[in-house]
Amino acid sequence: MTELTQELVMQALTRVVDPEKQKNIVELGMIDFASVCDNNVKVELILPSTNYPERDALLQATRQVLQELPNIKLVTVGISLKTPAAVKPFQRPADKPLAPVAPKQLLPNIKNVIAISSGKGGVGKTSVSVNLACALSQLGYKVGIVDADIYGPNVPLMMGLRHAKITEQSEAGKPMPPEMHGVKVISVAFMIKEEQPVVWRGPMLDRIIRQFLSDFEWGELDFLLVDLPPGTGDAQLTIMQAASLSGAIIVTTPQEVALHDSRKGLAMFVGQNIPCLGIIENMSYFEGDDGKRYEIFGHGGGRNAASQLSVPFLGEVPIVIEQRAKADAGQPVVVYEPDGKQAAIFRQIADNMVENLRRVHSQEKAMAHV
Repeated sequence: MTELTQELVMQALTRVVDPEKQKNIVELGMIDFASVCDNNVKVELILPSTNYPERDALLQATRQVLQELPNIKLVTVGISLKTPAAVKPFQRPADKPLAPVAPKQLLPNIKNVIAISSGKGGVGKTSVSVNLACALSQLGYKVGIVDADIYGPNVPLMMGLRHAKITEQSEAGKPMPPEMHGVKVISVAFMIKEEQPVVWRGPMLDRIIRQFLSDFEWGELDFLLVDLPPGTGDAQLTIMQAASLSGAIIVTTPQEVALHDSRKGLAMFVGQNIPCLGIIENMSYFEGDDGKRYEIFGHGGGRNAASQLSVPFLGEVPIVIEQRAKADAGQPVVVYEPDGKQAAIFRQIADNMVENLRRVHSQEKAMAHV
């Protein structure tokens, strides 16, 4: 009797050929994992996207070759949410060189610290933050994120660092932030158990955020994004006092309740002479399979608020169901589908932010000579 082994399973999978790429799925790196237990086989395939044109053909072919194995009892074939090695990463066009960003020193080797804020929770601020960070990285900038939402630290989950710990140290003996997708990340989630709540008063929160800024080896960065908690509380005060912020970004959704709270957040930064680099309208609309655009939460509120408050409007981010799934799996959409529409939107927002930052620096220089 032939024993059913993982080696036999992998050999069988080499007979499954992707019709589009004309190579077998093992060679293409499309196998997330293959397990054998009591002659039951489970395989998960990594596809370039959940709507991959060859999806059904590959699933059917995989099941068929596995069912032909000796002594097989049950075959389960699923789809993983990871990125296949065969997916070509986004490449910055050669004719679009890096835009220079004037340094505004806060910490050694960090040129710009940008606060990302929302007046209320539930607007997708962290999702916007991680995709914006990855978009800046794709555009060639050196980027880091401080997860300053101490009571709800979700940046590691969305960046694929859910189980990461701080283990490496620099030559100077400073701890080094874990890195993923070209972005360095620091979060309290790296220091506590996943199910452990953070029950701290203001002074403890103040101390940990200051340590994130100064006690870690960030190296040279063009941008350090600070993902703030919702509202206008202790974390916001600490960042404004501890960091010479280059600017702030406000994330909102179209409905009035979110815009109302966003205006308060903007007023907080303006009161501290911190320039607003722009407003991002998240969950702006949903594009159905029928090609129609559905404005579930209304539309245009972010652009109108930017106009009323005389601040730049950075762009609209539509609702994409796949983006939520990828975020849960640690794959920002700009990484998973670098050539997709959503990634292009975030890169355009990143370009707009850099342009507004350049304009702010120019104005500051002009004022210095008045």
